Amino acid sequence: MRWPLRRPSTAKALVEGETERLVQGAREDLKQRRRQGCDKAPIPAEIFTPQAERRVRLGLVVAELVRANNLQAKPEQLQAHIEEMSQSYEKPVEVQRWYLSDRSRMAEVEAIVVENNVTDFVLGKAKITEKALPFDQLMTA
Repeated sequence: MRWPLRRPSTAKALVEGETERLVQGAREDLKQRRRQGCDKAPIPAEIFTPQAERRVRLGLVVAELVRANNLQAKPEQLQAHIEEMSQSYEKPVEVQRWYLSDRSRMAEVEAIVVENNVTDFVLGKAKITEKALPFDQLMTA
């Protein structure tokens, strides 16, 4: 598999950006918990680096799967997903309009549809072998 990123500086920038998002997420979590001084509290970015690296690697693998296998969200999939979600509301047409009227909301829907496409693709390629295991062995595996 060829990686879309070839320059280490680009990968480093992705990891740094993801690390910063994780730090900001931790800061927001502290704010929601109403912790005193959370705006000024030092949060060392390096504690998030392993998680950020893993998320960037996963994102690159998923992006390559999407690109190589044409798993992008198609307009009809987006419409179907919005229609399905809106059915649980009292006024489904208003909910559909609400999603369609904002790019960021549509980006969330697109991410879900792409994730479903990748999941379906991977599960379609999976080979399942049933194997009987004693409960104790299963719990220690």
